[in-house]
Parts: sequence; structure tokens; C-alpha cells
Amino acid sequence: MTEKRLTHASSGPEAALESLRVLAAAAVVCVHVAATALIAAPDAVSWWSANLWDSFAHGCVPVFVMLSGALLLGRREPAPHFWRKRAARLVWPLVGWSLIYLGLQAWQAAHWSLPGLLALLVRGTPYYHLWYLWMLPGLYLTTPALRLCVARCSRRQLWWLCAGLSVLAALEVPLGWSKQFFLSSSLAYLGCYLLGWLLFTQPTQPPVRWLWAGFLLAGAGVAVGAGLLRPLLGAQAIEWMYAYPNPLVLGMGACAFMLGLRLLPGKAWAGWLAQFAPLSFGIYLVHPLCLLGLSKAGLTALHWHPALGIPLLSGLVLLLSAAGVALLARLPGMWRLVR
Repeated sequence: MTEKRLTHASSGPEAALESLRVLAAAAVVCVHVAATALIAAPDAVSWWSANLWDSFAHGCVPVFVMLSGALLLGRREPAPHFWRKRAARLVWPLVGWSLIYLGLQAWQAAHWSLPGLLALLVRGTPYYHLWYLWMLPGLYLTTPALRLCVARCSRRQLWWLCAGLSVLAALEVPLGWSKQFFLSSSLAYLGCYLLGWLLFTQPTQPPVRWLWAGFLLAGAGVAVGAGLLRPLLGAQAIEWMYAYPNPLVLGMGACAFMLGLRLLPGKAWAGWLAQFAPLSFGIYLVHPLCLLGLSKAGLTALHWHPALGIPLLSGLVLLLSAAGVALLARLPGMWRLVR
């Protein structure tokens, strides 16, 4: 998500990645808006409406990881040089937003302690969405090794490696072995990272109708699985079905990624959309503040029926976040936090 933005014309596959980045940021907002409705849904119809929105938007994080893989794994540069560049881009938002959201956590909590806040940092979860930011250092540490694999292995070998890493990631869903330390959290996303490069460089893509079918079936599988397992497992059913390494969620993200590569190049509206890609990272970082502010003002997805309220509130949060990021980017020094 913090990769250098592309400046190519809006007609090629590289520009399609920038449009995909904006769409993925919008889907992240939808996931978090839908989650608030899911928790507070007053009846079964409202719950299922929120569940459907949440399920079909959940491919956003795999898409973000695949975007990083597509952009980074094919490059050649010394590992120390790569790590220095990544650190220079990541350290300001990582430290700055962690402090901001830890302060928010302390302000909201009736009782808090410094050891408790430090424990959140060790786990890489100073706030519910910042886990992704804290996952990136581990992903970047492994990038030179994966680049070596990409350079020396056949595509067949890389597909087997990707499959093996994805199976291990799927096992993480019920076991939760990567959630205790922020650097280990990236292990569940290595297969997805490699998959992004493989799909981006794939000479042929499946027919669009197959990709739509795969996306819809995977999303429906997540939603139906969550609904059917919920009476048996309670909240754990939601955690398992919505987990980003879940094969259904990963498959949905892969279909969305390939649909973007097939449908976005050459589209005038996609070129227009790509202009907002520089705001996507900041939108991801600030949108919980907008969502919280609107909630404090009494405006939630349940203000209307969730089937309509979730997309309406998501759009409002997205617009407010984009405006806030654009403003922050103009302030001296603050651009480091959102770009």
C-alpha cells in the first residue's frame, strides 16, 4: 500500500493497478462500515444485509497485498537499498498513526495502562485497522528472498510455492499462530504476495465470465458460511469466514484482481479513478476517525436499512477521508503521514 505511485498513462495494466488501489481502499471502508452494522444489527434481515456487504468487500486486503507483489517482486535491487527505501516511506505513518490511535484508545478506555498499550504495539494492533501497516515490515523483510525465488525458479515451481504458502496461511485461520508478534503476521500473506506477481505477469487470463462467477461464488460462500456457522460457533464463525487468509476470501480477491487487469485498462473512467490513487493510503489510515466522528454524531449504517445504509455511509466516509487526506498532504511535514 505504500509502494511508489505509478505515473504511466491510464491505458496500460500498470495504470489498472492504480485504479484497483482506489477501489480496494473504498472496499476497506465498506468492510469497516458493514462491521459496525453487523455487530449492532437489530434483526436477522439487517444482519444478513450487513453480512453480504461485509463478505463481498472482504477481498480488499488480498487485493492490496497482490498489488504490492505485482509492483515489488519483479524488481532487482540490493536488499539493503530496498529495505532503506521501504523504511523511509513506512516509519513516519507507522509511528505517527500508532501514537495517534493509541492516544485515542487511552482516551476512550475507562482504564488503561502503559503495559497494555505496549502489548498492542508488540502484536501490531494499536487500532483495529493498523494491523496491516504493522504487517508490512515482515513482508518487506522477506521480499529479497522472494525476489530471488522469482528470478531463479520456473513459473511451475512458483505456483507450487504459492499454493504451499496459501495452505499454511489457511491453517493460520483456526490456529492464530501469527497474531502474537507483528513481524510474524506477514507469514499468512506471503502466498498472496507472490500470487499478485504471478497473476500480473500471467500471459493469459481466464475469461471474464469465469472471473465474475468465481468472485460471486466465493463471496456467497463467505456470507453463507458465516451465517450457517454463526449459530454453532458464535463470533468465531465470523472470525474464521472473514479471515483474509481464508481460501474463499483469497479466491475472491484474486478474481477481483484479475477482473481489474482485464476490465480497467483503456477505460476513461478508470484513468480518472487512478488520479485518486495517491490518496488511497491516507484514506486507509484516517477513515476510522471519520467513521467514529459520524457515529458520535448519531450517523451510523443503521440510520437507514443496512442494505442501503452501508453503501451510503461508506461513500460519505470515503469522501470525508479523501478530503481530510488532501488537506493533510498540503500541510508542511504532514504529507509524510499520508503518502
